[in-house]
Amino acid sequence: MIRRLSRLASHLCYEWSAGLVATLPNDVLSCRLRAWFHRRAGRRLGEKVLLYRNVLILGQVHIGARSSISNNCVLSGAQAGITLGTDVMMGPGCCAVAFDHGHAIDAGPMIRQTLIEAAITVGDDVWIGANCTLAKGVTIGSGAVIGANSVVTADIPPLAIAGGVPARVLKYRA
Repeated sequence: MIRRLSRLASHLCYEWSAGLVATLPNDVLSCRLRAWFHRRAGRRLGEKVLLYRNVLILGQVHIGARSSISNNCVLSGAQAGITLGTDVMMGPGCCAVAFDHGHAIDAGPMIRQTLIEAAITVGDDVWIGANCTLAKGVTIGSGAVIGANSVVTADIPPLAIAGGVPARVLKYRA
């Protein structure tokens, strides 16, 4: 009983601290403090990672060195995982989820169906514009640019500039 209460108290302390750290200003010191906090919680973050306000990180997520995740982003790796390379910029309001719900008509309610997981991989030096969604199983090649408000449902090659719903290659960086 005491062990259970101790675990509960520890969890509540962590959640309270996480909420407090999430509301700090968006200066470099606070962004690095948030990254330090996530490292202490067991997250894999490279050196000089900047995490802005209200970034939610769940499941298996690895963020490479010098990457920047802007306000209100959600990275939900589940067991499959999300890997962001070095020098990745992710604009505000982005969402990357490495799983999807089953939706077979004869398998019961969707909420009870098994999750379908697939890893998300983002190469080095990638810029992901504001409000983008990365679906399960996608790979974005190094040096790519993803335009704001895009939904990435298929792989994007290196150095491509992609955008739209669903995202498609528009041209390549010169």
